[in-house]
Amino acid sequence: MVNKAAPPDAKGSLKGFTPVAQVTVPEHTFSLKGDLGRFLGHLERYRLAITLEGEQGSGKTQFAFQLADGFSDLGMKVGFYSLEIGTNSTVMVRNRDLYLQPKNHSKIFITEQGSLADLRQKASVFDVVIIDSWTKLDEDSKEFDRLRKDFPNTIWVVIFQRTSANKIRGGTKPLYDAGINIAVHKVDNTFENNYAECTKNRYGETGLRFNVSLQKIID
Repeated sequence: MVNKAAPPDAKGSLKGFTPVAQVTVPEHTFSLKGDLGRFLGHLERYRLAITLEGEQGSGKTQFAFQLADGFSDLGMKVGFYSLEIGTNSTVMVRNRDLYLQPKNHSKIFITEQGSLADLRQKASVFDVVIIDSWTKLDEDSKEFDRLRKDFPNTIWVVIFQRTSANKIRGGTKPLYDAGINIAVHKVDNTFENNYAECTKNRYGETGLRFNVSLQKIID
């Protein structure tokens, strides 16, 4: 004798699900200009998070400045948490003069102070939040994904440092949560040959090499 199935209860409901036929392409997709746009692909703002990782001296901060300029060039307001270098530094001035177009200066704001509480308070003020680096926040890496989900219209660009054993500080989970992960490689001590490469990209190609010094794709 076959038992009749029990009627569906709350656990068997479809609450929270969307029929696949109703899923639509986001209206507001975009690309950054030039080679940087080709490198990142055709982006959508919803829950967009980009992680940068690489060894010391590879050019992560310089590349982050280039991203700040690229996003602000589209009219976006950028909040840059410079927790490694600070604001009153010759390094900061040099990066500004090398990588930020003067016309974009008014759209980029930098601070050397930051906490998780401050990030949450300011997340809706900026279109893009750049954190250099997550290690200085002294927070569990799980908070990275919570920020991405709690503020889905804010674009997150976060630098993660590597240890001397070439491991990601705090674990690799953020690299899986992000839509784009970029590894920045140190080739030699001249900095001229260092390059960024997408090891994961939901929006475009992987394997392209972007020379940080030249700001151009070299493959």
